[in-house]
Amino acid sequence: MATNSAISFTSTLLNIIGLFTTVSVFTKVFSLFRPYLHSSKLSRYAHLSLNGESPWAMVTGASDGIGFALVQELAGHGFNVVLHGRNHEKLSQTVVELQRSFPERSFKVIVADANNVACVNCLKTHRQGSSNDAPLDFATIKKALDGLHLTVLINNVGGNPVPPLFVPLRDKTEVKLSENVSLNALFPLHLTRTLLPNLLQNAPSLLINVSTMADQGLPLLASYSASKQFLLTLTSTLRLEMMLEGTIGDIEILGVRTGRVTGVAGYKESPSLFVPDTKTFARAVLAHAGHGSGIVVGYWAHMIQHFMGSLMPPWVADRVMVSIMRSNAEWELKTNKEA
Repeated sequence: MATNSAISFTSTLLNIIGLFTTVSVFTKVFSLFRPYLHSSKLSRYAHLSLNGESPWAMVTGASDGIGFALVQELAGHGFNVVLHGRNHEKLSQTVVELQRSFPERSFKVIVADANNVACVNCLKTHRQGSSNDAPLDFATIKKALDGLHLTVLINNVGGNPVPPLFVPLRDKTEVKLSENVSLNALFPLHLTRTLLPNLLQNAPSLLINVSTMADQGLPLLASYSASKQFLLTLTSTLRLEMMLEGTIGDIEILGVRTGRVTGVAGYKESPSLFVPDTKTFARAVLAHAGHGSGIVVGYWAHMIQHFMGSLMPPWVADRVMVSIMRSNAEWELKTNKEA
């Protein structure tokens, strides 16, 4: 009898553990994919000011690629849009195209080279004895926007170092590393600091920081991976600051991790299940607005890739990553030789 009771107890305990494990796994999977079941609440931020002024959004890196697609989506949802880039001619051509598609909207351009945050400019001047590249003046950017009812800021500008892309850290120059960190981390940091008072004044407002799934650390892309992780840490920290100050309801702060997207600089292949085009991805990003999601993988198929990767033991994931990056470096070297 004692033996039967022990067997029965063990069986019951195993059933409870199995049920708990199943529920735990289901809950985890559901929480990962829940953000992709929501519809966008972007309209929450398309409100008029107390004086009846129309809402404005600002998108950095808006000349083409994901930034341009975000501008189109925002204009379609009732926002006037400020486009940031470093090439005035390219921005002007983009505005002409947008004005044809959205004649009822207004557009404004801000020209600023995100590579030239002041400390980088000082370094370049010291090395090259040149003062042609003036440091960015964020006060001037703020002054240009102070008259606008700004309710959305999307820090989208960013990118890899200039080719060759896949280079060990020891072989990168001090200037190129600093430029890349300026582009991906310092520029959005200072722009956010500068425009937070505007967003708070015009609440409810939305701040989106666009990062990458490469933020976990990719070999041969040290400055890119590290500076993109900086942006997500900024996102988390700023959310906590808003909570501490009691203003978390005034500004929604959203971090978006990006996988491979076609239609961006350097990648123009046909879209597929796991490689959306820029319009599809921009729509997916803005669908997360209004839900307080924190940090998310922007596109549902990229989340599947992320989830599958998370199931690998760390040593397997490391080997796979090293193999992929070695192949990328060999492909780049071969392509450069053939060019």
